[in-house]
Amino acid sequence: MIAAGAFGLDTSDTAPLIANARGMLSRGNLARAAESLVAAMGEADVSRLMVRSDDPFHILRAIDAASRTGADLFIAHTNLPEAHIDAVVKKFGVQMVVSAGDKLTGETPADAASARIFMMTSGTTGAPKIASHSLSALMSRAKAAMHPGNRGAKWLLTYQPTGFAGVQVQLTAVVGRGVVVAPDERTPAGFLEAAKANGVTQISATPTFWRAFLMVVRPGDLTLRQITLGGEAADQSTLDRIRKAFPDARVTHIYASTEAGVVFSVHDGREGFPAEWLDTETQGVTMRVRDGFLHIRTPNAMGGYVSDTAQPRLDDGWLATADRVEIRGDRAFIVGRDDSTINVAGSKVYPLMVEQFLLKQPGVMEAHVYGVANPISGQLVAADVVIEPGLDPAETRSAILAACRENLAQYQVPRAFKVVDAIAVRESGKKG
Repeated sequence: MIAAGAFGLDTSDTAPLIANARGMLSRGNLARAAESLVAAMGEADVSRLMVRSDDPFHILRAIDAASRTGADLFIAHTNLPEAHIDAVVKKFGVQMVVSAGDKLTGETPADAASARIFMMTSGTTGAPKIASHSLSALMSRAKAAMHPGNRGAKWLLTYQPTGFAGVQVQLTAVVGRGVVVAPDERTPAGFLEAAKANGVTQISATPTFWRAFLMVVRPGDLTLRQITLGGEAADQSTLDRIRKAFPDARVTHIYASTEAGVVFSVHDGREGFPAEWLDTETQGVTMRVRDGFLHIRTPNAMGGYVSDTAQPRLDDGWLATADRVEIRGDRAFIVGRDDSTINVAGSKVYPLMVEQFLLKQPGVMEAHVYGVANPISGQLVAADVVIEPGLDPAETRSAILAACRENLAQYQVPRAFKVVDAIAVRESGKKG
């Protein structure tokens, strides 16, 4: 008999689990697919596999099969170059790649399996790093999220399915006997159509996603119970717009990362988090600020990177992040990552801080701040904004720039400023 996996699935269970282009798949469908994968792994003596698919069905059956067999599982982004995937397969001895058509690689692991889940970062600043997690740690946060409002929920999968946040949404749906809704058309209109068709009740997404989604959603389109913002710092303007659009939903913003797991959740509708959390254990996590950067100690943190890169875990057991923190009154704010700063003649500009200022200006729906090369100062600040339909672009641009000159430091003021129809978003749901 095949061992029960971490999901506790039953092949006879007809409860729906995944809604995608193929229709509705049940928990029993997934259980049978996982058992078939386990059997195939046994025949080929596979102890290390990779899933490379954006389909939750393949991702979840691979996780379930790995948990049943104690195999190692690499979760790979589908947008990565083949050369990168091939290098990971060879370096770590991945024996099987799971997707719409599973295939053996002919590789042999150099060491024994350790029942770990290997997850990739989004690769914002270069090639993705690979972080090692235990499935029990990933599942613990999914179980911790199981307040009554999340049981039996229908989750819209807005995040990159193979990213940390996307996997967490899928695990939360499995644990809470909910449904994952995964549309093929990953545009604001496509997400809205899928959400309406499947009666979505929960949406977890980046603030960037929410700003685009609010441009297409109309009153009465959805009845949401839970709204979660993650992957980026939540700004007050976006939180307020969400509250206005969905007054009956519980609104949460979280701090999480591939390295640290889910660290904390904020439910009070205010940007930032209580500064007192830096002095006491909160939600099972301890935090501190050292040299302006957030450090975290949590049982849900990764075991470490297995890729060739510097390790963020310090000798005293804390996890050092690249997120800079500022204390203002009773709140602590993430103001940006040190590796994304714009260097203007020696002065550091955090794009996030300028973006959040722009989002507070009348008529601004979205903003993207970035650096452009300059022969004198090294870099200059550039900004693209999307404004409300019907506003005069020239007048709005002038008003925004006037506000920037009055309220921002001179080196923070955008020198290249455009009003655009839309701002590109990466697979991770973030800009840039």
